[in-house]
Amino acid sequence: MKAPILALVLATVFALPAHSAEPEQVRQLLRTNKCTNCDLRSADLRRLELRNANLEGADLTRANLGGSDLSGANLADTDLRGVNFRNANLRYANLKGADVRGADFTGAILTGTELEDAIRLRGFIDIPGRATLQQLPPPAQPVRRYPLPR
Repeated sequence: MKAPILALVLATVFALPAHSAEPEQVRQLLRTNKCTNCDLRSADLRRLELRNANLEGADLTRANLGGSDLSGANLADTDLRGVNFRNANLRYANLKGADVRGADFTGAILTGTELEDAIRLRGFIDIPGRATLQQLPPPAQPVRRYPLPR
């Protein structure tokens, strides 16, 4: 008698899904191309057209954005830990202040991508077969800028 009850309890516990994206917020993103401060954790956003999307401050932890077009998107101050960006287009996207620890950028296009302060806690972004972008300490002296002749 105890074995069937235990099996039922275990089946119920393991059937409960882990927390994932709020469905209404996913619909909002798809409808308006904007979802600031949204909960999009573990969202399946593969191969979507999200050009110039505004996702500032969103939580995209463990989301799947593989193959998506995020060119020009605003991902500033977002939580991108463990996000799949495989083969995504991040051309000219803003990742300023984003937490990208554990994100997979394999095959991603990063031309012109804003990565200032995107790497936290002395971390790095590893793009297999391409590059490792390490956070560097600020220069000892400020960088001088000179006007270009007209």
